[in-house]
Amino acid sequence: MKDYIKRLSITLIAALLVLSSLSLVQRPIEAAASEWKELNIVNGDFEAKPSSETHLPSWDYWSGGFKTGMAISKEVVYEGLQSLAVDNNGVVGLFSQEISITEGNHYKLSAQLNVKQSAGKPGIWLRWTNDKGTIIKDDPKYFDIPSFNKWQTVEIETTAPAGAKGLKIFIYQSSTSKMKGYYDDIKLFEKESSILDFPVQYGQPINHGPAALAAKSQGVAIGDGEVYYATNGSPATFYAADAETGKKIFSKELPGSDVVWAMVVGKDGNVYFAGTYNGILYRYVVEEQRLEELGKNPSDNWVWQLEASDDGKIYGATYPNAKVFEYDIETGKFKDLGTFYEGQQYARGLGITKDSLYVGTGTTAHLLKMDLASGKRTEISLPITGTSTSISNIWEYGNNIFVAYGTSLVTIDKTTGEERNTMNWQDEHTFDGLISSPSPYDENIIYYINKNTQQLWTYDMTTHKTSKVEPTVQLPQTPAKAIRWVKDKNGKDVLAILHHQIEYTIFDPSTNTVKVSYPEVDMQGLLMQSLEIGEDQKIYMGGYQGSFGVFDTSSDKYLLRERDPHQIEGIGFLNGDVYLGTYGGARIFKYNPDLPFHFQGGVSGDNPELVHDIGDDQSRPFTFTSGDNKLFIGTISDYGRLGGALTIYDANTNKWNTIRNIIKNQSIIGLAYHDGTVFGGSTLAGGLGIDPTEPKAKMFEYDVETGKHETFDLHVDGLAKPEMIGELSVGPDGNIWGVAWGLDEGGSFNTVVFAMNPENRKVIKSTQLLKGVNRGSQWRPFFIRWDQQGYLYTTAGRQLTVIDPETMKSKQLVPGTVNLMDIDKEGNIYYTADHNLYQLPVKLEKGTLAVEDNTLLQGKQQEIHLKVTLVNGSSIDLAGADIQWMTSNPDAAIVEDGIILGKNAGKTEIYATVSYNGEKITTNTITVTTQVTMDTLADQISELEEAGNLSHPLAKQLTNRLKQAKKHYENENKEQAVKHLEDFRKHLDNSSAEETIKNILLRNVQSIETALAE
Repeated sequence: MKDYIKRLSITLIAALLVLSSLSLVQRPIEAAASEWKELNIVNGDFEAKPSSETHLPSWDYWSGGFKTGMAISKEVVYEGLQSLAVDNNGVVGLFSQEISITEGNHYKLSAQLNVKQSAGKPGIWLRWTNDKGTIIKDDPKYFDIPSFNKWQTVEIETTAPAGAKGLKIFIYQSSTSKMKGYYDDIKLFEKESSILDFPVQYGQPINHGPAALAAKSQGVAIGDGEVYYATNGSPATFYAADAETGKKIFSKELPGSDVVWAMVVGKDGNVYFAGTYNGILYRYVVEEQRLEELGKNPSDNWVWQLEASDDGKIYGATYPNAKVFEYDIETGKFKDLGTFYEGQQYARGLGITKDSLYVGTGTTAHLLKMDLASGKRTEISLPITGTSTSISNIWEYGNNIFVAYGTSLVTIDKTTGEERNTMNWQDEHTFDGLISSPSPYDENIIYYINKNTQQLWTYDMTTHKTSKVEPTVQLPQTPAKAIRWVKDKNGKDVLAILHHQIEYTIFDPSTNTVKVSYPEVDMQGLLMQSLEIGEDQKIYMGGYQGSFGVFDTSSDKYLLRERDPHQIEGIGFLNGDVYLGTYGGARIFKYNPDLPFHFQGGVSGDNPELVHDIGDDQSRPFTFTSGDNKLFIGTISDYGRLGGALTIYDANTNKWNTIRNIIKNQSIIGLAYHDGTVFGGSTLAGGLGIDPTEPKAKMFEYDVETGKHETFDLHVDGLAKPEMIGELSVGPDGNIWGVAWGLDEGGSFNTVVFAMNPENRKVIKSTQLLKGVNRGSQWRPFFIRWDQQGYLYTTAGRQLTVIDPETMKSKQLVPGTVNLMDIDKEGNIYYTADHNLYQLPVKLEKGTLAVEDNTLLQGKQQEIHLKVTLVNGSSIDLAGADIQWMTSNPDAAIVEDGIILGKNAGKTEIYATVSYNGEKITTNTITVTTQVTMDTLADQISELEEAGNLSHPLAKQLTNRLKQAKKHYENENKEQAVKHLEDFRKHLDNSSAEETIKNILLRNVQSIETALAE
């Protein structure tokens, strides 16, 4: 918050400047070339006098239609004295004269239309032609007629296609559209293209694969000491694993199945399951660790659910004829029990007791009960009977029947049919689809998972009331797929839960403790939920419903792909640490990238470690910023709640502070720190299950030193009702930049990128993007990032767009939806809209080699300076490049890892090929000369002797000749020096040394002789 007096002073100064010189006032810039300019349409107002009744000055009939049906008229006019009357009995069209246009510019046609009678819709086309007059595109539009005998304005707005040079206006009536009416005052307007002529070129996108890994399963079962699951995939894969250690015992692919919904442990202790394509019932024989096919069931191919009876039967619910089958374990025979409710497609849910089989149908809900002994079927009336839903599970416990339909649950009295309780899927504390059997510790208590908080709750069958287990038991973020009471290794009863992403939870009610483990399974990619690049140029990412990944942009490799923490909504940085904001309670974990990953739920000593639970009805931390040695976090309120929060962590004092409702009844999705002030933006949305109450999204200003804060409105062209403001960012110009989404004056969706002066909160420039495009997520901010050249990159409208902050022109960089993105120091863009991490690499421009000295002494080395630049002027990180060094004369010098080593006398040309981000370039060539002296040659001879390539006597003779030559040379007796070098040659020639070595040494001594002669 700026001091009031300072604000007042600024206001007075500004007022004086306005009064003294109006020319100093800077009006806000809405966008580049925001003004429409009218172009001339020859006789567009139809005021030119016709030479006859059929003459249409400067307009020409279409050759493909009738030459009648249109005429100049004075009967009904909008403006002036004449208009164009239309009265057609067949297809007719009229062309204007060609108008010169510019490709890429925006054009808007407006016309006045008055319709007396109409069958079909009247229309106008814009016909685009190239420089040769060839038609390259038509933009037709047909107009609704809200009322007759009234003038209405009709418009077409579009962009001139590539290659377009001319435009003709085509007034058209098809053979099925007959009209009596009038056109008048046809005008054409042009606006300069807002498409940015972006100077940076990118290569083809690189797919780095999934950052967030997990495995998903619909069909699972919990056995005695083992767990079983079939993962989704093409094909699906069945697994058996040890429940205690998680170690895989058995796995096998299931050709013909990509998902398994139905799995159960039979009376014989073996596992039975079926998929959704071929109707085959499988059995996993536990003792033999063997999988077998029992055959195709006689009912249908798609099996939704299996139940096992105490008398050794397996029952299966199927689609699309609402049939149920029976399999007898002892005899190995199938029986088709037929359709359970005529007219329904789904036998969706099953329930089993000692005496009865329950069958629930869909897509219209009916509950049937079949007596297992007699086969007699009875329909049970429910509050949802006959409604459009599907019954997915049935349980009978005590005198209660629990009926699940999705994540809604109705409880009825088994004897009277009276409704005891109903949990609606929209309720704050509804379940996630499964319930436990009664607790061994209290037969009136069953357990379930709250689907909104992933916390453990209980249902009391005596009072039919629900309550949260206290202290809070936080479970994995994915829903339960099987719940069963089992004995632990000490014989104690514990509640076992196997979740959708193969997390295995053990809850001990006696100690109120929970343990989560991860049975062995091949992992698959998850949708990415968060992505940020830190100062260390590593990408930190979180996956939907869990996982944590780290990617090194230098080496282009994943450093980490872990299953925890749970769903990371936002990521922030402070003092080299990475802060992870997770869904559910808005819990904040701190990760030290310099230490190994170790996670046991985030306890003290973990990395990442849970450092703060924001609580206070907060749920999703989507936005972070930092400054003044503080971390600032913006959060979305919890399920069924309004009112987000700003949370501040002070690293100096190690204290946390949360300001709830810093913007009343709104959540915080944008934060930017600037010179002691935090600016924030909001979304109208709160948690799921509650509608917004406020009319417009707002902004706030928070003074870091005093803690004072103030809310204010955003006033920007194009948004009459902002509903989301965020992300925010401090631009290179010192202004606060932001993205806002909402409704314009006409009630249409609109996205605006704006720059705001932080001193007076005035918007000084803005541009409207993607008019009519919805926002996607109501919580996730639209990202803003900057490159080193000062360009702005954003996911506004959930598209990857670059904006020139000076002209406000923009360009979409990749097609399709982009939710997450960031930019590394080289300008490469990393982004995702699915489970993969993609890179849009800046293209290579050139590679340059240089050395400090082009002359190198034999046996010495020096570094070659390699610099590779991108088309945006940035230099690449060579650690991630594949560099191949080339030398024309490796006998003279060699290059290893950028170090050149002089070998023997001679010149060599050196260059490198550099492969980086899918491209390859070749550097310039440098020439390096290796010089040989008598000392370096003597050293070479010693090395050859040591390696066994020269005999000791020969090495001694050669070395002595070199010593004598050097002595005479230093005494300025060149003649004697040369004589000893000649003796060197003779000893070498007469030796038995290998010819290759002889030749090398002779060339080296010759180079010394040549140097002496100069």
